[in-house]
Amino acid sequence: MINDVYISLQPYSPDNRALARECKDVKIDRVYIGSCTGGKTEDFMAAAKVFLASGKKVKVPTFLVPATQKVWMDVYSLEVPGSGGKTCSQIFEEAGCDTPASPGCGACLGGPRDTYGRMNESMVCVSTTNRNFPGRMGHKEGQIYLASPYTAAASALTGYVTDPREFLL
Repeated sequence: MINDVYISLQPYSPDNRALARECKDVKIDRVYIGSCTGGKTEDFMAAAKVFLASGKKVKVPTFLVPATQKVWMDVYSLEVPGSGGKTCSQIFEEAGCDTPASPGCGACLGGPRDTYGRMNESMVCVSTTNRNFPGRMGHKEGQIYLASPYTAAASALTGYVTDPREFLL
C-alpha cells in the first residue's frame, strides 16, 4: 500500500504542499534520488519497483546517490522482490538511469560546480532530499520539488511531476 507518497513539496518551502497529480503539468529537467534523507536502501527499492512495474525508460537524467557505502552495496547486491532476481542497479540500468554514484552530499548542498547531479542553471528537479529553499542543489533560481522515491521514479519516467499510482496500481 502506498501511503502519502504522492505528496509533492513545491518550491521554495517544505510547507508548500500539493498532491503530485495537482502538479502534473510541471515539466521537469532531472530527478535526484539520494542524500541522507532519500538515499536509504528502502528508498532505492521503492524507486526500483516503479521502474520495474513500468518497463519504460526514464525521460530525464536520473541521478542516484546512496546515503552510505552500505546502501551503495545493497543497491548492487539485494534482489528486488518480484523482479526475477534483479538488483536495484540492474533495474536502474535497464530504465536508463545514471549509474549509482558513491555516497555523498555535494549535489544536495549545491557544492562545487562539478558535483554530480548539481543544478548549474535554473532547472526543475524532483528530489528525495529534505530541503528545497532557493540555492539548494546549486542554483538560486532552480525549482526543487521534494517527493518520495515512488513519486521521483514515476516523474523520471514521464518528464513531469507524476503520481506513482499510474505505474503501481
